Amino acid sequence: MNAARQSEAGFTLIELLVALAIFALISVAGVTLLRSGTDTQIAVKERLGEMALSQRLTNALEADLAQAIARPVRDQSGQPVPAFTQGDATVPGGIFGLVRAGWSNFDGAPRAGLQRVTYVLENGALKRLSWPMLDGAAPADAATMLEDVVSATAEYRDDKGQWRSDWTATDANALPRAIALTVTVKGKPEQRMLFLVGPQTRILPTPSAEEGAAG
Repeated sequence: MNAARQSEAGFTLIELLVALAIFALISVAGVTLLRSGTDTQIAVKERLGEMALSQRLTNALEADLAQAIARPVRDQSGQPVPAFTQGDATVPGGIFGLVRAGWSNFDGAPRAGLQRVTYVLENGALKRLSWPMLDGAAPADAATMLEDVVSATAEYRDDKGQWRSDWTATDANALPRAIALTVTVKGKPEQRMLFLVGPQTRILPTPSAEEGAAG
């Protein structure tokens, strides 16, 4: 009789509590692992998105600056605008502007292959403005290249190899040899990007007699 009762006995209360505790630990570990994996996936997705935007900006800047040409334009009021400008009096927040060649025209529209563009910082967004025509037109397109931008400043390398924080060349056709764009995005380290401007086969100015003697 005692043997039958012993064979029918179930788990004790302590055994049930231990089993529940082990199950709870396994459940917590599983939820933590799942949450960690989800957070990692979200972080990787955000990082890839940031890298894609940064690469898009770099590609656009490289394409525009490499094809910059010495072609002054006229604004809507008919006033002359140099081929390369620091800022733009007609565009608030302008950083620099230029005229570039190689504007693709796949649909054969009746327009030139040259394009006027200006990069601006507006309400925390770095944008690329473009004009449908070189002279006498208003900007028609604004593409947002980067968001949450705290600051964006440019430096210019002249024909003498000097870096300058301003570009006030007296020659309307003058182009810098290179440009350094420093961009700071909210919560991110400062990023400095270097680009060549226009064809690098331009002839350097001949030094004067005084400069030659000084050298």
